[in-house]
Amino acid sequence: MKINIYYFDNGVGMVSDSILIKNVLYEYDVVTYNVSKNNVYRSSDIGIFIQNVWMDCLDHNQKNIYIVNEEWLNPDEIFYMKEFDHLIVKSEYAKQLLINEHKSVIKTGFFSLDRNFFPKNTNKILHFKGKSKQKNTELVKNNKDVLILDSDINYLSENDLVYELNNHDIHICCSLYEGWGHYLWEAMSCGKLVICSEVPVFKEYLDPELVKFIPTNGIYKKVMGYEFLDTKIYYKYRRGYFVDEYIFKETLKDKNVLLEFQKKNSEKIKSYFLQVNKTNKETFLNTIKFI
Repeated sequence: MKINIYYFDNGVGMVSDSILIKNVLYEYDVVTYNVSKNNVYRSSDIGIFIQNVWMDCLDHNQKNIYIVNEEWLNPDEIFYMKEFDHLIVKSEYAKQLLINEHKSVIKTGFFSLDRNFFPKNTNKILHFKGKSKQKNTELVKNNKDVLILDSDINYLSENDLVYELNNHDIHICCSLYEGWGHYLWEAMSCGKLVICSEVPVFKEYLDPELVKFIPTNGIYKKVMGYEFLDTKIYYKYRRGYFVDEYIFKETLKDKNVLLEFQKKNSEKIKSYFLQVNKTNKETFLNTIKFI
């Protein structure tokens, strides 16, 4: 079976997603296309579109699948969703959002890279902003105990990223929203403790015994001063889950308790990551196989 994967290189997550998907579908003839380049597209049995709709690519495939990141759906993409045979979403929350938009919405979950590589216990805390607008870095920007890595300021190679993930024992992932959240899962692959917001996909997939959830005190569509929620483009399904800052600060005060928890549960955290990854890869592969 021939499969074409279409993505736009946004410098954030879509390149990684295309590689992850191609690796899961290794038994098939898979070609990936960065649509920002001039491509000659081949004909295929299935076309998989990551996050964006590229109408000029649809006719090259017998069937078309749209992998949706609901928080980035703009009005045009919602309108053209009907041209696809199936939508794939990563959470039950996303499925319920879109079930009235399309006749076939399939939840598969998703999967992330295993970044485990000789992790060390350093008693340090990391927040990785990356290039994303939704990481809620404002929450920690004045906390001297938290190292903030911003890809717009600090260039990080893959080796640098692996090093930082493995050499910080606590990772703060209190995002305003996530469709999946690779950073969180990659930190867990290293056996590290994650402090995270109660966005729907985290609540659905994470074991509350292995992470530290910070409850939200508000869910908003638009907030001035937050780039993710202050945009001229209308994103119908975008929300911002704001954590309770008081509880967050109180949680960080007990650093020794958090570090003890991480050391005690490190192997369980790694095992949990591996199990979720394995299950979701199998679900995704079987979905494509029998679609």
